[in-house]
Amino acid sequence: MKKYNVFKILSISILVTIVLSFLIPQTSFDSYGNLTKGNINPVSLIDTFGNGITSFGVFLNSFIYILCIGIFYFILHKTGKYNETINNTACMFKNKKYLFPIISIITFVVITALIGDMMPMLILVPAFIDVSRKLGYDKPTSILVTLGSIILGSTGSLYTLYSNQILGSTVTDNILFKVFILFIVIISLILFTIFFAKKPEDTKLEKIKSSNNALISIVFDVLLVLIILGVVPWSSYFGFEGFTDLYDTITNFKVFNVSVFTSIIGATLNPFGTWTVYDLSIVLLIASLVITLVYKIKFDELLETIAKSLKRSLPYALIIVFANVVLVSVYNSGFFYTIITAINNITDKLFSGTLVSMLSSLVYPDYSYASQFALSTLATVGESEFYVLLALVFQVIYSLFLLIVPTSILILLGLQYTNLSYKEWFKFIYKYILVLFALLFSVLFISSIKFIGVPSIVFIILISLIGYVILIVSILYKFVFLNNNKVEVKKEQSKNNTKLNEKKNSKNVTTKKSSSSKKPTSKSKTKKTK
Repeated sequence: MKKYNVFKILSISILVTIVLSFLIPQTSFDSYGNLTKGNINPVSLIDTFGNGITSFGVFLNSFIYILCIGIFYFILHKTGKYNETINNTACMFKNKKYLFPIISIITFVVITALIGDMMPMLILVPAFIDVSRKLGYDKPTSILVTLGSIILGSTGSLYTLYSNQILGSTVTDNILFKVFILFIVIISLILFTIFFAKKPEDTKLEKIKSSNNALISIVFDVLLVLIILGVVPWSSYFGFEGFTDLYDTITNFKVFNVSVFTSIIGATLNPFGTWTVYDLSIVLLIASLVITLVYKIKFDELLETIAKSLKRSLPYALIIVFANVVLVSVYNSGFFYTIITAINNITDKLFSGTLVSMLSSLVYPDYSYASQFALSTLATVGESEFYVLLALVFQVIYSLFLLIVPTSILILLGLQYTNLSYKEWFKFIYKYILVLFALLFSVLFISSIKFIGVPSIVFIILISLIGYVILIVSILYKFVFLNNNKVEVKKEQSKNNTKLNEKKNSKNVTTKKSSSSKKPTSKSKTKKTK
C-alpha cells in the first residue's frame, strides 16, 4: 500500500491546516501596509473542496507540465529503445559507479542555481533515477542525487525573481555567500552519497548492441540545452537582450503581411530567457512527436500510449494540486500572517527570519508564492536594513527544509515514482539535514552578524553541537564499528570454512576406510571363484 502513502501524508497536512484555522485568528493588511488582526476565519470542509478547485486553476500549467513529462517518457518506452539507452548509460559507469552520483549532483545543483526555478529540471529526473537504480543505488539515494540536488541547488540560487522584486535586492547581492553555499551543498552531497549512503548493489550490466537508439540520447541533450537557454534569465544576469531581439525579428518577419513564425508556431512561445513550464510543455510535446515519427509508431498505438500515460501520470499531477490546497487554505484563512507578525516581534532578525522561512516551507509548497506571501508580510512589518540579507536567509532555509517537510512537491513526486514511503525517506535524510543546517546557518550567521542576538547565538551553538555530534558518530559508526563487524564476520566465515573443510576431510577419510574394508582382496576373489 506504499503507493497511497503520498496522498495519506498530504491528507494529514490538509487536515492539520484546517484544525489550525479554527485555533489561530487571521491577520490582513491593505495596500498601504496596515495590519489588522481579525477574528478566527476557519476553513470548512466545503471550503477545502473549493480550495482544491482554486489550486487546480492556479497551478494548471504545472499540472499539464507533469502530464506532458509522462507522455514523453511513455512514448520513449514505446520505442523499445529507452531501456537500452538507460542500460548502456549505466554501463559507462560500470567500473566507477561513484562517478554517476557526482555528475548528477553537480548537474542538478548548478543548473537549478542558474535558472532560479526547481520545476524545469524535472524533465531529466526520471532518466537519472532509472540510471541510478540500474547501477544498484537504492531508492533514497536515487532521490537525493536528483530531486534532492534540485532542491539544494535552490539554496544558492543566483536569481530569485519575487525575492528581488519584493525586497529590492539584485543579482549581485550576497553573490559570494551564495557561491560558497553552493560549494558546501555540492561537497556535502557528494560526501554523504559516497561515504554514508548505502553502497550500490552488484548488478549485472552488459552493453546492448543495437541500432537506431542514438536519437534518444540526442533528444535528452537537446532538452538540457533548451532548458538552459530558455529558462536562465539572461537579461537579469548580464543585461543580454540578444534572444529577445532575435525573437522580435523572427516574429515580425512577414510574407504578404502575414507573420510566418506566428502562423506556424504560434504567439504563445516566449523568447529564450523567459521560458516557463508552459513553454517546456510545448517543447516536450514536439519532442514526443519527433520520436513518434522517427520510430514509426502507429497512430492507434500512439493514442493508446497517450491514454496509458495520462492514467499513470495523473497521481503525479494531483500531488501538485493536493499540496497547494494547503497553500490556498492558509492564504484564505489568513492565520499564517498572524504567526509571521508574532515571530517578527523577536528583535533577533536572523532568528525570526529563519523561523519564518522554516514554517513557510511547510505551508507554502511553491517558492514563488511563498516569497510573495511571506516576504511581503515581513517587508511590511520588518526592518528595511535587513531586507537584502533576508532574501538570502529565506531562500536558504526555505529550500533546505523542502527536503523533509510533508508538503514538498518534488520529494513527494520522487516518493511516488520510486514507491518509497515518507517514513523511510525521513529516516534516511534527517541526519544529513541537521548537519547541513548547522553548516548553512553558520554561513548565515556570519553574513548577518549585525542583526543577530542571543537567540541566534544560542541556536547556532545548539544546532552546531547536534550537527557535529551526529557527524562524528556517523563517521565512527561507518569507519570503526562497521569495519570491526566486517573483520569479525570474515573471521567467523574463515572459522566456519575451516570447520567445514575439517568435516569434509574427516568424511573423506572415513569413506576411504570403509571402501577399503569393503573392497575384496584378490585372494578372496579366487576362493569365491573356486
